[in-house]
Amino acid sequence: MLGRKRAEALVRMAMEEAAAALARGDDPYGGVIADREGRVLVRDGNRENTERNPCAHAEMVLIREACAKLGRNDLSDCLLVCNYRPCPMCAAAMVQAGIREIYIGSAAPDFPALLMKTAGSYAEMGITVTGGILDEACAAQVRAGREQRAKEREAGTGKESGSGAPCRAGSLEAPADGR
Repeated sequence: MLGRKRAEALVRMAMEEAAAALARGDDPYGGVIADREGRVLVRDGNRENTERNPCAHAEMVLIREACAKLGRNDLSDCLLVCNYRPCPMCAAAMVQAGIREIYIGSAAPDFPALLMKTAGSYAEMGITVTGGILDEACAAQVRAGREQRAKEREAGTGKESGSGAPCRAGSLEAPADGR
């Protein structure tokens, strides 16, 4: 397990990647894959719109990049850090890649239940989830980013792929947990 200071530093990197994603016309999600000591292997953000690929969520991009960099599919000696709770697709990909440590910047009380639905008993698989590392900052970033993307869509200036609807929450205005 990472210490609090290193976890916060990695979440800040994830937030930087989320800001870069938003600046290029993607949704405000970012992350980092690091080794167990917290040394960064890859960092990136959501690329759904710029790649025109509904599967190019930040976590999926990170897993793809880390596997390519390491030359293997097994990321069991890595951890993943993201600014906001992962969706079901990304959770399943993390499990498939063998990631056993997940750090989430926002509070994510529902994420363990999502992992249970996705992967069975995540505790039996040895997966640890630490959420709420920089909760207010990450939730505010995602909220503001969603509002910006909604305004871009309304004005017809935003890049779009698929439906444009976020899968991490029920609406653009507020995630399911009210953030």
